[in-house]
Parts: sequence; structure tokens; C-alpha cells
Amino acid sequence: MHMVSGHQDFNFRDLEQITEYANGYHVEHPVIQLFWEVFHEMDLKTKKKFLVFLTGSDRIPIHGLHSIKIVIQKVKDNTRLPVAHTCFNLLDLPPYPRKEIMVAKLSRRSTILRVSGWFRRLLVYSRLGFRENYVSFKM
Repeated sequence: MHMVSGHQDFNFRDLEQITEYANGYHVEHPVIQLFWEVFHEMDLKTKKKFLVFLTGSDRIPIHGLHSIKIVIQKVKDNTRLPVAHTCFNLLDLPPYPRKEIMVAKLSRRSTILRVSGWFRRLLVYSRLGFRENYVSFKM
């Protein structure tokens, strides 16, 4: 059944353990520690939305979350929102200095994902190879 619906064991600690870091981030970096603290405080629904934002899917691969290769890299401008490169499971995470800022920036990105109809159409069209300008999608 896992092949049809995806794995249902959302053990996000596995995801944390296998995540790689780049551009100055490492597992002990204060921003990374803060990121995981904020992430683990999210409810399951928000974590799934973040997974969609980062990977393009809210489903877990058949072999579990530990089979996803995630990379979090540092970007210099801490006024920017986090940016996800879904093709590479790469997260550009600015060095937010305080938890309140990290929560606000990650929550804002989750709010953007609530526009699920637009986001889903963008994913479907991109997977089918359409090169439409996503500004033209009707909300």
C-alpha cells in the first residue's frame, strides 16, 4: 500500500538527522539549532506544508523520510524569506538572529502555501512540462 499512498510514518527526527548543510551552516550552528527547534514545534499539518514547499510533495517516499536528501544552505540577506529549490530539495535559509524572526519568516512561507489551488496547478503544469508563466494562473 505504501507504493500508492506513500509512507505514513512522519518521523521528522529522521529528516533532521539526514539533512546536510552548506555555505557555513553545520549541525551545531545556532541558526540550524533554532530552525529545528521551530520546525519541531509546528503541528503535523504545517510540517506537511513545509515538506511540500521544500520537496514539492507532502508524501513520504516508500523508504521513509530518511531517504530524502535535504540540504539547508546559508544565504547572506537575513531580510529575505526562505527559498526552496524543489528539484534539489535545497533550502536557502537566511541567518535569522532570533526565534521570533525565524517563526515569522517560516510562518509567512507556510501562509503562502495555503494558496493550494494555485500551488498545485503550478506543480502539475511543471511536471507535465508546460512552460506557462505562473502569474497567468487564476486564483
